[in-house]
Amino acid sequence: MESEYLGRIIGKKKSLGAETSGVHVGDTADMPFRLTTYTAIELLKVVGFTAVVLAAVTAFGAVIKPLAGDSPISAAQAIKYVGLSLIPMMQYALPFAAGFGATIVFHRMAADNEIVAMAVAGLSYRTILLPVMSLGVILILLMVLLVQGVIPRVYALMGRVIAGDVTAILEHAVATGKPVRFGDMEIWAESMRLIDKPEDGTADERIELRRMMVARLGPGGAIESDISAAGAVLDLYEREGIVLIRMAMDDAVSWDSAAGNLRGFPRLEPTHAVPVPLPERTEPMAMTRSELLAVDRDPSRFPAIHKQYDQLESALRQMYQREAVADSLSETSQVLLPVEDRSGHVWRVQAEGLRNGTLVGNKAIGVVVDELDSTGRAIRRFEPRKSELVVEGGGIDGQDRRLVLRMADVRVLDPPDAERPNHRSSVLIGNLKPFVVPDDVDSETPAQILAKAEAAAPHSASVKGVLRRIDREVTQLHGQIVSRLWRRWAIAVTAGLLPLLGAILALNMRHTQPLTIYILAFLPALLNLVLITGGAIFMRQGDEGMGLAIMWSGNMFLVLFAAVGWWRLARH
Repeated sequence: MESEYLGRIIGKKKSLGAETSGVHVGDTADMPFRLTTYTAIELLKVVGFTAVVLAAVTAFGAVIKPLAGDSPISAAQAIKYVGLSLIPMMQYALPFAAGFGATIVFHRMAADNEIVAMAVAGLSYRTILLPVMSLGVILILLMVLLVQGVIPRVYALMGRVIAGDVTAILEHAVATGKPVRFGDMEIWAESMRLIDKPEDGTADERIELRRMMVARLGPGGAIESDISAAGAVLDLYEREGIVLIRMAMDDAVSWDSAAGNLRGFPRLEPTHAVPVPLPERTEPMAMTRSELLAVDRDPSRFPAIHKQYDQLESALRQMYQREAVADSLSETSQVLLPVEDRSGHVWRVQAEGLRNGTLVGNKAIGVVVDELDSTGRAIRRFEPRKSELVVEGGGIDGQDRRLVLRMADVRVLDPPDAERPNHRSSVLIGNLKPFVVPDDVDSETPAQILAKAEAAAPHSASVKGVLRRIDREVTQLHGQIVSRLWRRWAIAVTAGLLPLLGAILALNMRHTQPLTIYILAFLPALLNLVLITGGAIFMRQGDEGMGLAIMWSGNMFLVLFAAVGWWRLARH
């Protein structure tokens, strides 16, 4: 009876319904589909246009900082950067554009009595809001695909555009006369020439430098070693996540602070390549979900932690060398340390023992260090008040690791008469051959190195210290990964809730200005983003429970806000 009455009303008001709804009203069975399609088309047009405008504005704003910096970015790179930025900006533009579009469309339809016409035609609010609910589900799925897979890869490409490849960085540095830094290495050159795909090798690129200098910097930024050369060839090999640089230098002169001397080479080819990590391997934000999970399972793949494993290797070598020297001193009270050069000299160290790298002598004699020539005759004697034996890296000249003897407050005598001793505040003896060659930890996996280090930790403070740093950085990395993954899920869900909230508010407040309605929906959404960021901070600090509660509280508030609006809509 009621449906027949509504049918007569719609039949009598057919022309009026067509004007108010903007669609042709015919068969009542076909009407829900037509009205839903009409609403969906209107919604998609406004949301799409708004999203493109918002993404374009934010993308142009994002390129301002790189253009104002010192990066070698050209006009073509800037255009490419802006184009790539459109995709990451969608994770912020899409949710707010969807909320704005739903608010505008449903407010207009409510103000023009199109919603009333749909209700009179027998459509429920669930059917009327079906397009915006479907849009919300599609947005959630699209955002998950974007934030977990597509956007991280684009971030990596953006980083490479700004940082430039190794060739572009070197070209910019040579053109401006400034050194360029790759990790702990700085390179300066007067001129360069690029050879793409060299025929006589497997390198991806080859760079020829003239009158160049390369320096290795220590933790504090001080130069530990450097090499100057008349010419050099750099071969570049691009691998997964890194670029390897192999160098060969002609007419080279090297200086090493550990050894304290200069050495000349007609041709010098360091044995180890210099790794230059690419942006996609150094920032969790530029890693996809699968890459983050892989790094979480094997933290040694992350460059910052991999560097700690290199320090762990050095600490193990230090411990092996010191243990061997200490054993020799405990047995014979002396140890012979030959030098690396061709002089044939040997340093004889007489002491009672070695404790934490410091030589210990008895109260009567103390520590005595003699320099012996190739015949075994003592040519100099050193009597330090304090002496330390350490293992130093080989520097950028690629020489093997060696022992270094540092002495302070030293009394120096010249045998055989030793009648006129002199005093030095410090003496450094570098380039000593390692006393023992332990198992080569270079060829071992990170898991094997870690197992050796854990077994050696009770006997070495330096090994224990590196292990603590690795544990701390692994914990921080796990917090970054977990917070990053959950943050992406929370942002995706936000994109699905905002259009539904905007539509419900528009229907409840059809006599209010649409921008006022959008502000009411915008403020909770903005608060939600703040809560998501705050929750991510808690999770990075290790409090995952509190972080998850804070991160998802904003979305829960949006759900509650939309539920109250739905209840009021159904009631009235």
